[in-house]
Amino acid sequence: MRQPIKVGMYLLSLWLLFVLIFVNKVSIEICLDCKLANRLELIEILKANVLPLICAGLLLISIACYLRFRHLIAGAQDGPMVIESIEDKNAEHLVFLATYVVPLVGFGLDNVRQMINLGITLGLLGALYVRTNLFYANPTLALLGFRIFNVTFKDGPAVLIANTGLEKDDAVNVLKLDRNIYFATLAIKVSREDSQRTRK
Repeated sequence: MRQPIKVGMYLLSLWLLFVLIFVNKVSIEICLDCKLANRLELIEILKANVLPLICAGLLLISIACYLRFRHLIAGAQDGPMVIESIEDKNAEHLVFLATYVVPLVGFGLDNVRQMINLGITLGLLGALYVRTNLFYANPTLALLGFRIFNVTFKDGPAVLIANTGLEKDDAVNVLKLDRNIYFATLAIKVSREDSQRTRK
């Protein structure tokens, strides 16, 4: 998987953080009877909402990367490959959420120094996320219906991301996303006897 897509998936995993920061820090007075703001007033509003605007921009970028990811996985055609053993790993989503995302919500953002600290922390977490291929543990993917499985094929072990449930002896078509990480779509259901004949 290309690095920009991984970065986009990392941003997507932080969508809740971006939304919370936007809601907490946006500073816009709503006045139905007031005149439209002039240029100088608009500039002041923008200056007062730099952080919320950055969060909104990052959220839009992450959505665009998710749409790109959906387009990418539409080409899962390699296979079919038969699952010889399988383990549900959906808890990985919760581990990532509890370990990396939730603690960031408590960051104070009342001054520039605290904002810089958050930016550095997000940058370091992003580097870790991309280099260790944690993109498959994205909690947002879980909310969107994707599931994680550790499986064994005839050729060896792999991690599968699928938007449907999978079981042992299922045949799947796959698309390689990264080293031993694949997106899978259910191809056909095969019996254990058929699976044994296929190996022979």
